[in-house]
Amino acid sequence: MFSIMIVDDDPLICEWLTTQINWSPMGFEVVCIANNGIEALQKLNEYNPDVVISDINMPKMDGIELLNCIKEYDNGPLVILLSNEDDYPNVKQGILLGAFGYVLKPIDKDNLKESMKKVFDELLKRKQEQEKDQKISEKIELFRERLLYDILRGKEYPFQKFDDLVLEYGLKLRRDMMVQVAIVEIGNFDDKSKELVKSGKFDELTEKVRKEIIKMVDGFSDIICEIGDMDIGILSVIIQPARNIGITEFEEISYSFFSKLLEKIKLDMNVRVTIGVGEIQKRLKEISLSYMGAKAALRHKYILGGNRVIHIKEFEFDRQQKLLYPAEREKLLADYIMAADERVFQTINNLFNEISIGSQGVLNRIAFAANQLVYNISRYIDSQYSYIKKLYDFSKFTDVDFTKFKSEEEIKEHFIYLVKDMVEVVKMYKPGNGNPIIKKACDYVLEHIDEDITLLTISNKLNLSKNYFCSLFKQETGYNFLEYVTKVKMEWAKRLLKDGNCKTYEVSDMLGYRESSYFSRLFRKYTSYSPAEYKKLFKNDSNDTKELKCN
Repeated sequence: MFSIMIVDDDPLICEWLTTQINWSPMGFEVVCIANNGIEALQKLNEYNPDVVISDINMPKMDGIELLNCIKEYDNGPLVILLSNEDDYPNVKQGILLGAFGYVLKPIDKDNLKESMKKVFDELLKRKQEQEKDQKISEKIELFRERLLYDILRGKEYPFQKFDDLVLEYGLKLRRDMMVQVAIVEIGNFDDKSKELVKSGKFDELTEKVRKEIIKMVDGFSDIICEIGDMDIGILSVIIQPARNIGITEFEEISYSFFSKLLEKIKLDMNVRVTIGVGEIQKRLKEISLSYMGAKAALRHKYILGGNRVIHIKEFEFDRQQKLLYPAEREKLLADYIMAADERVFQTINNLFNEISIGSQGVLNRIAFAANQLVYNISRYIDSQYSYIKKLYDFSKFTDVDFTKFKSEEEIKEHFIYLVKDMVEVVKMYKPGNGNPIIKKACDYVLEHIDEDITLLTISNKLNLSKNYFCSLFKQETGYNFLEYVTKVKMEWAKRLLKDGNCKTYEVSDMLGYRESSYFSRLFRKYTSYSPAEYKKLFKNDSNDTKELKCN
């Protein structure tokens, strides 16, 4: 169905064209009416019609002036002019200016239908040509991405063929210049990223990051850049100097470019981005070495954590010697943390003594070992106790870069501080002083936080009577079981609302409540805020760390 805008200063003609002509069988619908050319131009941008049926003689701006303005639009609408028989010179001028056709007044229905049939055929032809051009464009883009990927992997082309391909597909690459490759990984493939992928919004996010890179390049006149799609949420960024400069100067420009890019994305888009940067190579034919270095640098996010720029040169000292890492104790430490066991702190002391001795006091090695310890513990906790992320902001634990600390003692102290923070959260959600029945009950609630949990559910699970279990839980924790369930659910709700990606009814569903109104009442009782009010508190600052106390 194609859209029509009618433009005429006579309201009777507008009404007649709107009500007396059956547009639908002809493949059209009237979307708006204007009384003169000026009003038509305003509505043209709003409604974007496929066809404009316009009178020639109108006040303020006539049909010929309107036609002249429409000609300035790319792929503008087709124009059909309405005119009296004695105004043929203006009709002739309109046809010369590009009007598709004309209809004389008084309007004959058959003449109008015949004109509109030609309009329909022309619009259908345009649409088919646009779709054909789109398919050709998509195929060219596919070939272009494949060529770029082959170049990154080191596929060699004869000089002339390479130059021809670069020219044909519009690649900004110079084979006689230095080159450096970076890989930009968007998101962290946590639950938030997975939801974006499922909803189809991850491609939009990737495109926004791509545009941010292009804008950043515009501010760096000394480099040229080529961007490629590698995988879901992963872009390759190839930079080369725009003029002959030394490698030291190019390194400085490169460092500034990727650092500013990361900060700009974090500031404007509030998204986690990790950038792995390979070493500079002297010639484009050695680009695969820089590409492999960028991939290797990106893998170090598992040690350093993400949301930063990681240069492969940072790890040169470690190429000949592996870092000491007490892998056999990480599971034990994680289990102590999740049990809120006081032995956790003695274990940390022992670990850091071993790290210090094995690293021979080299601060960077101690810092990298601490980063790796944090990462591996967080992965283990996530696999064994995945519910903790719903109640605790894990980024406080995983986003720390221990290489920024100035002494071994500072590293150890901050590590202990992070562990204490997590242990306090575990204690909050696992009350009961180690009673195995209470522990099982709490574990069940935490692992089934998104379900409707009742006293009958838990008592059947534990093979206990409801009355006995209620009495025991109250005795061991100081509050009743359903209060505990509500507390856990409300704390998760706070995190979901603070992130700002979920509507109230969606949060209600995720928590296992059948009615969002009931969830809203519970949330207000627990926090003194409605879900909408609480969400608004963090709308303008998703990184706000303030905590609201419950009544």
